[in-house]
Amino acid sequence: MYTHEITRCHRAAIVIAIDQSSSMSSEVPFGNNIVSKAEAVSMVTSSIIDELIMRSHRDNGYRHYFDIALIGYSGEQVYSLLGEDIAFYPITQLANQVTHHKPYSFSCNTLNRGVCEMDDVASIWVKPRAQGATPMYKMLCCVTQLVHEWCNKEENRESFPPLVFNITDGEATDADYDMLRDAALRLKKTGTQDGNTLFVNVHLSPDSNHSSIIFPTTYETPISIRHAHLLMDMSSAIPPQLEGTIIDCRKTYSKGPYVAMSYNTSISEIITVLNIGSRSFVMGL
Repeated sequence: MYTHEITRCHRAAIVIAIDQSSSMSSEVPFGNNIVSKAEAVSMVTSSIIDELIMRSHRDNGYRHYFDIALIGYSGEQVYSLLGEDIAFYPITQLANQVTHHKPYSFSCNTLNRGVCEMDDVASIWVKPRAQGATPMYKMLCCVTQLVHEWCNKEENRESFPPLVFNITDGEATDADYDMLRDAALRLKKTGTQDGNTLFVNVHLSPDSNHSSIIFPTTYETPISIRHAHLLMDMSSAIPPQLEGTIIDCRKTYSKGPYVAMSYNTSISEIITVLNIGSRSFVMGL
């Protein structure tokens, strides 16, 4: 389980769902600048897409290793951030798509060098947006259907299971605790012959009263934080086969199993979480 190699015949699916509600207009440090959460998440997500495109490049062109879905949710709507339709887009199509570019700087944890300061230029795949409420339940239902259809296609049934990221800075406005937990469970029950879909929740809301929680074990979430417990209930357990990269990025060692979530996360920590999560797919490329 969770061992199938990514090839052109057995591509992998990655979904990144982004909360674009009004609270994402508040500002956070990003490198040497202060920007809105919406803008910071836009640049971070765009850099991940660029990385996947680079990983798919070979001497004779780009290979169809990934299907990518970028989904936004705000107000009462769930929508695609890559095209008109909520769908997976082949990495080869994205590689040939013209985008705007923007320079930025950031710091992140790497496997071998600890904290790394980097300057880069990213394509802008996600336009910053911050308005309306947070329809997370509706997003979960939409993503579940999208992933279910992908997994049921004959050419994908033996592939590495889909990886779904949810980046949010607040609580859902369209459902309660039990509804969200159950919706996430339905998402996590989708999958391929190589395992169930992996659901990673990334909570962006730096709070000086609490330290960040990154890939916790089940006993590391403070009891007093109800929303953190909800995200833990919603998130997947990290399969033992993928624990190596998790252990390397954690600040302190605790024996697993680990939960695929982060809470009260800074922008630099979000970069780390997304890099570690996507690296689970591309390690062999």
